[in-house]
Amino acid sequence: MTTMQNIVEKIQDRMQRGELTAAEANIELVLAERVRIVCKLSREVRKALNNAVKEGRLGHMKKDGLKPEVYYHPTFDYLARATRNKAEKSSIKAISSVLA
Repeated sequence: MTTMQNIVEKIQDRMQRGELTAAEANIELVLAERVRIVCKLSREVRKALNNAVKEGRLGHMKKDGLKPEVYYHPTFDYLARATRNKAEKSSIKAISSVLA
């Protein structure tokens, strides 16, 4: 098993035992992944993540052009920027290949 699979299973186990809510589990997943690109989120999940941003537990970068929206561990700001730039380049490459 990979490390991420172990983390997900631990979070699921904590949810089943009632130690975590679904909102807290999403925050834990973002912290474990360091950077999470998001497209569509339910209102409850977005509210929980935004509250974590206000508390300083997470960082957030809004969508900017082709750069996706990301939530990230506050220590890994540089990684969030690199991930967004990589996603933007990938989008540009995909669009240019369609138009070529």
